[in-house]
Amino acid sequence: MLKAIDHLVIAVPDLEAATENYRELGFTVSPGGKHATASYNSLIGFQDGSYIELLGFYEDSPEHPWWDLLHERGGGLIDFCMQTDDIQADYAKLQTAGVTMTDLTDLSRVRPDGYELAWVNNKVTGVYQGLVPFIIEDKTPRDERVPKERTHNNGVVGIHTLTLVASDLDLVQHVYTPLLGHSGTPLTDADLDARGMDYTFGPHTLRFLTPNRASSPLAAHLSENAPVPYEVSFVTHDVPGMLSLRQTEGVRIRLVPA
Repeated sequence: MLKAIDHLVIAVPDLEAATENYRELGFTVSPGGKHATASYNSLIGFQDGSYIELLGFYEDSPEHPWWDLLHERGGGLIDFCMQTDDIQADYAKLQTAGVTMTDLTDLSRVRPDGYELAWVNNKVTGVYQGLVPFIIEDKTPRDERVPKERTHNNGVVGIHTLTLVASDLDLVQHVYTPLLGHSGTPLTDADLDARGMDYTFGPHTLRFLTPNRASSPLAAHLSENAPVPYEVSFVTHDVPGMLSLRQTEGVRIRLVPA
């Protein structure tokens, strides 16, 4: 069963610059380490157990599933991962729903202190990429993978809602209804001139919106072939509001009151 958002992936062209930008926004950013697949990361952990992965590449890797998302589609908030208490069962449910994805694969990352983390996950592909999470199961303790420092000067304590742009809400329901056993909560968003569905996973909400008209900002997002995730809101005990797009590497981040 899918339990909660594990982490969000933000792809950036310059990891060191992005790390400094997020520190200036009041986040505590920890060095993550290197993957064998030519990517490396910095991490922002939260009290709800989730985290942000700022991801860059230390050498060219055109075969990496996120390479084109960064270099051809603009990067930013490109993907998300969900925690599961039964990865085999959830993988089978995704297969039954017709989600295109890779096999479950053993992967690893070496932290700067030399500790090697290991896990198994998949990668979602095709029209489902970014719309459906990849899932993960740790082989080393999860607490070693998540940053231990989880307090931030901006008061952020965790993820509230991840908003995604869907061109086909029927496709969304076809995948998510079997995962949760219900069809989600319908909603409308007047500001974005959109309609959609909310699905709740533990403390987190996935919000899928589709534009009503071509004048909706979401229609422009779709036409630009930008990554599916559109905005993420975080719970803060400090000042709410939108963060600077320049400093977030173009990611729409909204802080909402606890």
